Amino acid sequence: SKMEQKKGAGRIAKWDNARWILITLVVICHFFENYLGNPVANSLFFYVYTFHMPAFFLIAGLFSKKTVEDRRIDKVAPYILIYIFIKIVNWIVQMIIYGKYTSINWFVESGVAWFALAMFFMYIITFYTKRFKPVYGFVLSVVIAMILGYTVENTDIFCWMRIVNFYPFFYLGYVISIEDITKWLENKKIKVMAIISLITYFVICCVGIDKIFWLRFLLTGRSGYYRLEYGMAYGPLIRLGVYVISFFIVFMFLSIMPKRRFILSKIGQRSLSVYVFHYVFIYIYMASSLYKYLPYKYPNKWWLFIVAIGIVVTFICGTKWPDALCKWIMNSNIKYRKNAKQ
Repeated sequence: SKMEQKKGAGRIAKWDNARWILITLVVICHFFENYLGNPVANSLFFYVYTFHMPAFFLIAGLFSKKTVEDRRIDKVAPYILIYIFIKIVNWIVQMIIYGKYTSINWFVESGVAWFALAMFFMYIITFYTKRFKPVYGFVLSVVIAMILGYTVENTDIFCWMRIVNFYPFFYLGYVISIEDITKWLENKKIKVMAIISLITYFVICCVGIDKIFWLRFLLTGRSGYYRLEYGMAYGPLIRLGVYVISFFIVFMFLSIMPKRRFILSKIGQRSLSVYVFHYVFIYIYMASSLYKYLPYKYPNKWWLFIVAIGIVVTFICGTKWPDALCKWIMNSNIKYRKNAKQ
């Protein structure tokens, strides 16, 4: 019925808006990453990294239900192609811009392609964890992440550490129903609490960044506790504390997402293509004179330019052509033998 379609459209718009704002933040923060050490860059980086990838994985989990239930490996395997594609694109661009030839290591990823690989493995893991009782599955995923933080191995091999650290968000998205979470997030009191919490946390990240910046390794999910400046012994408890804050901020962020559809909501549907192509522009920017010129010429306002550039790059990468290419890769009809239903 028309009413249902309208309701459905409203519900989808909320998640598209969330993806659109999240992917814009990803791009802006990847620009800012090159300025870490600067207080403004540090604060923004810390604030956004608390929730942007966790929120992405939670939303991915929310929409993974059908694929997981039907064990649609054909829907999941293309993430490996996206991973390979990102690596090749960035390799070519680096070679053109910096003129240096390096070989590609397919099994180790410290850069931007990790997300595609993580999506692939999170789906595969969920094919097996779906039979657990949700509470046990969730607690187990958190405990494993808490323990594995003690590793000193190379965590970039298959990005395993990031997968372990971000999996609880994906899993929680998988086990909660979209209806329940939407109803909960639309609660007026929650929205008020969300605005207050997000502003308060932002102020903490600006004012107290020197005190908390050592925790950043846990937000990027790449490093073990040995990278922490304080309290290696308390690693698991600190990890748990970061989880609590991240989950809270993720839900607060999602609560304030508007249900209306905007012109740019479409970018939310195309967030994968933005993710795939945005780093090309960062390489170009880093090689240009702007990289050093902006902070030098505008010592107080330079970060505004970076935010603006990030928004423009998001818009360019979220246009029709990049999106069509990503959809073509994701829908590549690779034929798999359907797994026998368990």
